[in-house]
Amino acid sequence: MSKKNVFDRLYIGIEDIMGSTVLYNSKGEYSVIFEIENVVEQYSADINAYYAFSDVMTSVIRLLGEGYALQKQDIFCKQKYEHEYSNMPFLSQAYFRFFNGREYTELKTYLIVTQEKPKKGFFNYDKKKFKDFHLKIAKLKDFLSGNGIKVRKLNEEEIKEYIYRYISFSFEKGKFTFNNFSVSDNDIKIGGKHLRCISLMDVGESNLPNTIKPYREEKIKGNDIASDILGFLSAVPGADCILYNQAIFIPSQRVEKARLSRKRNRHASVPDPANDAAKEDIDAVLDDIERNGKLLVYLHCNLIVSSSKDLDNSCNYIESQLDKSSIRISKSAYNQLELFQCAAPGCAYYTNEEYDRFLTLNDAAACFLYKEKISGSEDTPLKMYYTNRAGIPKAIDITGKEGKVKLTDNSNFFSLGPSGSGKSFHMNSVCRQLYEQNTDIIMVDTGNSYEGLCSYVGGKYISYTEEKPITMNPFKITQEEDNIEKREFLKNLIILIWKGSDGTVSKAESKIIRMVISQYYASYFGGNKSVSEKLRDYRKSLRETVTDYDEELSEEEIEKLVEEERENITATHEVVEELNFNSFYEFAMKRIPCIVKEKKVKFDIEDFSFVMDDFYKGGVFERTLNDDMDKSLFDEKFIVFEIDAIKENPILFPIVTLIIMDLFIQKMRLKKNRKALIIEEAWKAIASDLMADYIKYLCAPVKVAS
Repeated sequence: MSKKNVFDRLYIGIEDIMGSTVLYNSKGEYSVIFEIENVVEQYSADINAYYAFSDVMTSVIRLLGEGYALQKQDIFCKQKYEHEYSNMPFLSQAYFRFFNGREYTELKTYLIVTQEKPKKGFFNYDKKKFKDFHLKIAKLKDFLSGNGIKVRKLNEEEIKEYIYRYISFSFEKGKFTFNNFSVSDNDIKIGGKHLRCISLMDVGESNLPNTIKPYREEKIKGNDIASDILGFLSAVPGADCILYNQAIFIPSQRVEKARLSRKRNRHASVPDPANDAAKEDIDAVLDDIERNGKLLVYLHCNLIVSSSKDLDNSCNYIESQLDKSSIRISKSAYNQLELFQCAAPGCAYYTNEEYDRFLTLNDAAACFLYKEKISGSEDTPLKMYYTNRAGIPKAIDITGKEGKVKLTDNSNFFSLGPSGSGKSFHMNSVCRQLYEQNTDIIMVDTGNSYEGLCSYVGGKYISYTEEKPITMNPFKITQEEDNIEKREFLKNLIILIWKGSDGTVSKAESKIIRMVISQYYASYFGGNKSVSEKLRDYRKSLRETVTDYDEELSEEEIEKLVEEERENITATHEVVEELNFNSFYEFAMKRIPCIVKEKKVKFDIEDFSFVMDDFYKGGVFERTLNDDMDKSLFDEKFIVFEIDAIKENPILFPIVTLIIMDLFIQKMRLKKNRKALIIEEAWKAIASDLMADYIKYLCAPVKVAS
């Protein structure tokens, strides 16, 4: 084949057969190409992950067996970031417009399995051998998938594009063209591109480390951090594209072991320190093979570096980085065209056996395979965009539970930092993105940090002033909302007003208030139903109710509560016509003396009445619990409570926070979409025992039945 037509007969065809697309090279060797994703997260520093991936690839070599070549290609190519934003809201458009066109490195990884043809004679079709090839391809795909590696076969069109892009060395997104091809001893020119093929090994020199691990250690601020041996390839200065070609050839084990044994005998025949050392090394390798079931393989690794700027600078950087792992590149790689040709997909066997293949063990060869993946956007319906280390947007699932990969079932988080560090700025971005993805948001704000965002999304901004105080009517509920959880909330509210956030209440006082609340709603929702109908409905609601930490009520607890409700219904003679604090206060002042007299317990009714008067008709805080806040608040998607003006008020602050808590719980229980409660300056909120317990309740992990 003349040098002028070196690519004319590189391949002879592509065929869809037996469930795979098979690529045939000019020698008659056939290959199947997979696109895979490396499993070790870049910068994760997870040593175990490097070993795990290396073990998987070692097993892959063993699975393929003799007569196969495993070719792995990792392609690092500079791309321009693009994101379609024309149908997005204004701020999202501005966000992506800022990043569009920014340069970043994309990594594509391909795994190519090639069946070797007989070394002598013409190629003859062997039906049994060909069927065995496809069986191993199927096993390999299942094995990789079973070990958490994303893998898919390339079809005919994808293989053609892969080959064309390789020959033109154009892996950038979009269209590509073929151009003039010129080769010298040191580089290759394709149009305006300059390429250089760098061989990582020279069999004529000892340029590899004596021992190898699947990772290398880097010192960062005095700590050892694990990274891939060639982890620097994603950040080579001046390089437009780098292809790391790794080829592992699995020869006949019987032949290779016999060859090693003869070599050992030759060294043993001439007493000499160097020969003695060589003999010991060969004995150690043969012993390792027999004891641990390892395979002898041939390894070839080369880099193809493309640059339109300063190719020498890029190659010098690569050489200096490899030297840190005691790998010294071949200085006699004058066969640029040959190295480029043998790195073509499915052409691994084109490598020269004399000086481009290195004999080693399968586990050592697997250490040279690239193992890292460049972090990209997560596969998740909730896309929260942050910028990655390359400075381009990356979508992640901050809840950790909505994405394809489930990390947790508890999506709470907090943002911690000193004043001025950007906590509120960050949360503004988080809240905007959550809102745009159909999330109900309730915010507790101090300092007007979210007023602008609230105005932008058209939300409800609620702040306290003397002219327009925060008002609410927590007593006004529907019959569907009348459950044990709601009644407990109202009980806590009454106790909070009466005793304050630091006060204590006896069990008898707590039970009396709970009984009054139950009787209050039993009177209002009484209607024409019989006692048995009311109790039946109440029992049903209890069975559908969950308490703190999502624990269901036991049948014994349900029946006890039903008996209490029977007493409430039969004891109620007062007719409640309107639900608010005023009507509750009037009802309580009539019922509490009756309960105290009937049950013969102590209750300071004068103290209770004196404190509650402030919230009753004509009181200082009359409007606080009697005016409807907003009838549409439950359906409002973005609500901000600005509590800066009352955060030091010992009476109003606990009440308002309790109301906020109740609103969020009702949304959480009754609405089906995603909900978020954001508490600004949370240290002030947790200073209240009531709010601290509530946050602890919200953050409690969900208990899963065994």
